[in-house]
Amino acid sequence: MKKLFVLNGGAAVKPGNKSAYLKFEDPLAAFNKGGINTGDVLVYDATLKALAYDDIRNVQFSHAGNEKLWPQDGTYDATVVRGSNYLTETVDLAHVVPLLKKLKGPVVAIGVGAQAGKYKKLNVPKGTVEAWKIIADKCETIGVRGFYSAEIFNDLGIKNVRVIGCPSFYRSLKPSITIKSIDPAQARIGLTLNKYLSADYASNATKTNRMQRALIDAVAKRPSSKLYSQGEREETLAIFSSGKEKQDNIKAILTKFNLLGHTEAEEMLNNRMSAFFDIEEWAADAAANVDVMVGFRLHGNVIALHQGIPAIFFTYDSRIRELASLFAIPSIEIEDYLPINLEKLLERADFSKVQHIYRINYAEYHRFLTENKLNHVLPKPVAAPADKPLSAPNLVQVPHNIHEAVSWFRSEIDFMTGEVETLRNRAWNLETTLRSVNSKQEAPAKVAV
Repeated sequence: MKKLFVLNGGAAVKPGNKSAYLKFEDPLAAFNKGGINTGDVLVYDATLKALAYDDIRNVQFSHAGNEKLWPQDGTYDATVVRGSNYLTETVDLAHVVPLLKKLKGPVVAIGVGAQAGKYKKLNVPKGTVEAWKIIADKCETIGVRGFYSAEIFNDLGIKNVRVIGCPSFYRSLKPSITIKSIDPAQARIGLTLNKYLSADYASNATKTNRMQRALIDAVAKRPSSKLYSQGEREETLAIFSSGKEKQDNIKAILTKFNLLGHTEAEEMLNNRMSAFFDIEEWAADAAANVDVMVGFRLHGNVIALHQGIPAIFFTYDSRIRELASLFAIPSIEIEDYLPINLEKLLERADFSKVQHIYRINYAEYHRFLTENKLNHVLPKPVAAPADKPLSAPNLVQVPHNIHEAVSWFRSEIDFMTGEVETLRNRAWNLETTLRSVNSKQEAPAKVAV
């Protein structure tokens, strides 16, 4: 029996070990506690599809310090680390080091990446550096998701890396994909949002949120389009609740994007929004109902792209930028901060490079799994891996007439001015309140006669 140990799998595994899902008895109770990123489940699911093991057990990094959960010596043929944002300035993997030292056999990370709002050198915690050096010594190569991540590993003195992208891109297990064509005027659009982007997860949180607002406004006006929640708390609660609770969550979403009173957006959130905890169901729904996916969730777009459904990325952090560049996916850079003309955007998106680059990246992924001696089921590549890096942004260049540009920036300036005024009023109210408190504290006490 071939047995696999997984670090940070983060989901239940279906019988047959080829699919992952979130097992909830009560989704409302779970999401009332907080959001859950179902994109991580997609990565795990795609990893399982590529590998061939009879028995699979996973342990979360958060539980890695519990020795009772560790595998016994010699009981597993290999360990894989499910890809995610493990190279940051805020994540310390020191508690995982004792387990990594104890593990027998190869320890292979698949699709790991560095995370930052924008390109910069990272001051990685010592515990994380030690953890990755142990892993590097226990594998042939570390599979990283892009060239920025490879650079950060190199800065740590770890050279045995291979740029493979994210396993989710290869979920179809096909050595090539064909991207379907788009009818810009009639296309059914799948929308993904990410409401809480800041710090390491956005180079500019304000621009990111305002661009999402503009995208909601455009997509909601297409009655055939829908929004997919990727574990967002308010969105998921709105889908699975009813009555006042549902409306409160919809109101929270509209408020976040300054869209209260937007009739089409409210209707979309009420009637055209879906969330899935089973990856097979999520993929099937996208295949049946979406002609093009557009938005701010990496894996919310990949759930379409790996099936040949076109997807357009909005790039706002290091992760999205390096993956979009690696696969030559048409993208809009939020730092450009231009108005959204949805039909022109769909017309101008060029997917001609994606199919070619995918075949090359797939070959690299196949080589990575093979050289690390992982049991896998990937068919042979139809292209050779690239001799030189082929990573470059594929930005969608949309022309805007003077009226569009002036109208967009005038409304944005009005909004920003209002926000500044609100902050000034809050600061003034705080100052006057503090003055009042201080004056009461400093007033002489009355002496009784």
